Amino acid sequence: NVTISEPITVNGEVHLILTNGCTLTAEKGIVVTSTNSLTIYAQTNGTGTLTATGTVDGNNASAGIGGSTASLDSGTITIHGGVINATGGSISLSNSGAGIGGGGSSSGNGGTANSITIYGGDVTATSKGIQGGGAGIGGGAGGYNGGAGNITIRGGTVRATGGKFGAGIGGGTGGMNQQSGNGTVTISGGEVTAVGGSN
Repeated sequence: NVTISEPITVNGEVHLILTNGCTLTAEKGIVVTSTNSLTIYAQTNGTGTLTATGTVDGNNASAGIGGSTASLDSGTITIHGGVINATGGSISLSNSGAGIGGGGSSSGNGGTANSITIYGGDVTATSKGIQGGGAGIGGGAGGYNGGAGNITIRGGTVRATGGKFGAGIGGGTGGMNQQSGNGTVTISGGEVTAVGGSN
């Protein structure tokens, strides 16, 4: 079991294999931005666990896995297996990042999930914004417009819960009665539960 207390930043193309029976805890999330990519695998039994919780810096919040507080849009995130628990960071009484996807901002637009693909695994993704929530999987909440992005689910067990006004899967809320971001969600397999936030 490994616990890392600072944000884990992905540079380039990174492949992560979760070992059976072990847990990687990312206390300040895993940052995957811009042209960077993270691909997560499990070993045969699929019991390796990743727990990632986003963080907050000023007016911005990072995703559990994805956008950072400094660069809200996420890069490419692909999950093939494992037990994944991802929770977006939440600014006190304000906007939050997605569980998996874009970061959140109380002063600008929410981050976009550029490309998220899930082929398998047991994935739980949660955004916990109190005033404005990101999506469980997708965009972060924004002070003006929320993010969304391109999300594909082909298998696995997926549970995604948005923060207040946020989608379970899709767009984060846009503040001041603005729209959430546009995007594409494609589901062709798996067992998927998506719950939007309150209101």
